[in-house]
Amino acid sequence: MSIIGVDVGGTNIKAGVLQDTFEVCCRLDKPTPPTAGGIVNTIQEIVAELWRHVPGAPVGISFAGTWDNQGRVTANQLGLKNAPVKQMLQDVFGMDIPVENDAVCALIAEHRYGALKDCQVGILLTLGTGIGGGVMVHGQPLRGYQGVHGELGHMITHLDGRLCSCGQKGCWEQYAAARVLGQMAAPLTTKELADQVRNGLQSDVWQQYIHEVVGGIQSLLMVFMPEVIVIGGGLSGAGSILVGSIQQELEQTSAFQTYCPFTRVVPASFRNDAGIIGAAALAEEKP
Repeated sequence: MSIIGVDVGGTNIKAGVLQDTFEVCCRLDKPTPPTAGGIVNTIQEIVAELWRHVPGAPVGISFAGTWDNQGRVTANQLGLKNAPVKQMLQDVFGMDIPVENDAVCALIAEHRYGALKDCQVGILLTLGTGIGGGVMVHGQPLRGYQGVHGELGHMITHLDGRLCSCGQKGCWEQYAAARVLGQMAAPLTTKELADQVRNGLQSDVWQQYIHEVVGGIQSLLMVFMPEVIVIGGGLSGAGSILVGSIQQELEQTSAFQTYCPFTRVVPASFRNDAGIIGAAALAEEKP
């Protein structure tokens, strides 16, 4: 069965076709327009082009931003506030198209096919420009009131700390996003820093960053008691040094030793294609 997954990000709209494997084929990539109408029209153009290869294939959409249960999205990176995107998609396609937050789609992809498969309680963290992710509880993404998903990166880890773009002070992502490590490592890139750490250099900068990552993870452990924490996002390209460093420091904490000695930290199975794969999973689930 062929399924189309569309991933709407702040810079580009990516799409592809999934068949019996998790390999994405027939890829398309277009710049993300600055308006809700432009985004919806671009999605329609992309899907129409892919339907030439796989006529009538089901479609699912991963979409950046915070969604409510009425299908409205607020996304600063897209310039959208309470935009009725789900209804706009239905009007354009003439049918209901499943659409979900990008972090939740990545979470679904990992739970159905990847590192969270068969996991009862697990957390996906994406370390990139910010910190995204989600919590999977007994097979369902955890949601709040009106279906809104949690924003893990905006958990407060430093009271009255650095000002965040969300308006709060001291958000976790202001101290532990990959972007912050890039600033700490300059003029080295994060990849160059990771390579030096493997060779026994720059350990102070690296450990300072890992300390901030684990500081937030400790709170997540105490609230959710997860079996697995999956590390994804751009920084996951650093490889085993990242996951190993997080696991090693986490095991020194009381949160791990006293309460969650069962928690494992593992790399994500899907990185750049997580949104496409998760979106395809939405389409597959649709009755």
